[in-house]
Amino acid sequence: MKKIRFAVVGLGRMGRGQIGEIFKYASSQYELAAVCDVCADRMENLPAEWGREYRKYTSLDDLLKDGSVELVSLATRHLDHVPMALKVLEADKACMVEKPAAPNAAEMEKLCLSGEKHPGKLFIHHNRRFEPAFVKAKELVDRGVLGKVHYIRLCRAVGYCRRNDWMTSPEEFGGLFTNWGPHLIDQALRLLGAPVTEVWADLRRAISIGEGDDMSRVMLRGENGRLAEIELSGVCTTPGRELEIIGSRGTLYYEGGAKTVHVRMVDPAIEFRELAPHRDNPPLQYGNLEETLSFVDADYELPKTALSDAWKHCAGTLRDGVPYPITLDEAMEVVRITETAIRKSGFAPLQKFCTQK
Repeated sequence: MKKIRFAVVGLGRMGRGQIGEIFKYASSQYELAAVCDVCADRMENLPAEWGREYRKYTSLDDLLKDGSVELVSLATRHLDHVPMALKVLEADKACMVEKPAAPNAAEMEKLCLSGEKHPGKLFIHHNRRFEPAFVKAKELVDRGVLGKVHYIRLCRAVGYCRRNDWMTSPEEFGGLFTNWGPHLIDQALRLLGAPVTEVWADLRRAISIGEGDDMSRVMLRGENGRLAEIELSGVCTTPGRELEIIGSRGTLYYEGGAKTVHVRMVDPAIEFRELAPHRDNPPLQYGNLEETLSFVDADYELPKTALSDAWKHCAGTLRDGVPYPITLDEAMEVVRITETAIRKSGFAPLQKFCTQK
């Protein structure tokens, strides 16, 4: 397969991480053609493994004149994503957009319309869709291992840090929720498996130097009755489980860094009998004296998926026409829920970005 000549705009942590990820996991599919950053010093002393054949630009407009570049990845500040992506698509180049793809649904609609005019060229980098623990958890839910799913909890604690870079500035659409929220909202929507009917949210600033949020909780209720809770924290010093799902026959959980997803469930051989509640006084022993349940503990190995799979799927679309697994409709819903949560939370520093009623 002819390698995809790509460029990355924005050489901060995310941009450098993207290039490193591609070179480590998808080097057979990609070749670095150019890098771009408004700060020229960010393009000095770059890793030797990137090679020396790529060009350097301080302007996106100049980069887009480079006919050798096929795919442009945007790893810039949040509010740059939509205007830059529109330029990339208008230049007839493919575009990978970092999350958050847009600050609100109105801006995302502009991006989706441009993507529809340039089919197969717009990609949203919801790479957490391919996290091994999430992939395995969704597989087990879909198989019915937990019975009827009622409650989903997704949690990320990023460490106790009085952060003070641009990411803490609401003027830049910064904050922990706009940074990490789209990842977990995307996962929650996949696990809910139904349209969202209710959103509750609380965003707050506890220790951040900037005015952006560093603690948030969001609740999503699906049309099917499933409830998903999302918790983000830059304050918690005792992080717990990253993923927990409770169903009618058992509970699944994943602790960050573990090599397996753990499930404790009612023995699959046991069928629940039809029983009626008793109206008389209950026995002194708590529980159900007419039924004895046994439980099974099982560890499920994580699949060989990785965050870098987003790039492999992107290559599959560009070279073989295989549909990218993250659709524009799905990406739009992530932006819509993100905006709704911000609005419902009443977190004043971000309210100006809310356009939906």
